[in-house]
Amino acid sequence: MRFIAYSIALFLLVGCVDENPNKQPLQAALTHAKEVQQSVDAFDMDSIISVRERLNAAKEDVRWLGVEASVEFVRSDAPIIGKLSEASRYLKDAPQRFNSLTKESSKCISQIEGLLNVIESGATIDAKGDTITQEYINENASREIKAVENLQEVYDLSEHYFSFGLETDVKNWPSIDSLITAKKGVWARSIAEE
Repeated sequence: MRFIAYSIALFLLVGCVDENPNKQPLQAALTHAKEVQQSVDAFDMDSIISVRERLNAAKEDVRWLGVEASVEFVRSDAPIIGKLSEASRYLKDAPQRFNSLTKESSKCISQIEGLLNVIESGATIDAKGDTITQEYINENASREIKAVENLQEVYDLSEHYFSFGLETDVKNWPSIDSLITAKKGVWARSIAEE
């Protein structure tokens, strides 16, 4: 009987302990950061980089063909070249964006997990030797939650760029390739005639 009474008293005491008000928002931010990390991992970077490299090679072809005296680009070529530049611009920093998102999502997860461990353990001194107070926890929780919000914004922007770059490429690559092939043909005929 005493054991049951002791168990009930312990349950009531544990149930009455105030939970840190930052714990739930941090757990939600942690879940959000992990979701962003999974979304980043789902990017098909091999395809994005392959398209980016193909577009860069096409831009280089346009550059060297543009300086050849025998090759002339006309006004009607401008929209096609514009679409090449547009698609390329959307994907130009794709590897750096991907690497940055990967690092930042891991950093957010690590920082939030560390702060949750501090809250759960009741630690009073951090790794730098600073005293951990409720104000310390509030400031760091706010900072980490904001970091996850920023991570989401950068992810959304990156996804937008990647999607637009790939869509622009899909819609315009046949015209771009056809133009470059035609101009290379003009150049090759001029070399053969010399």
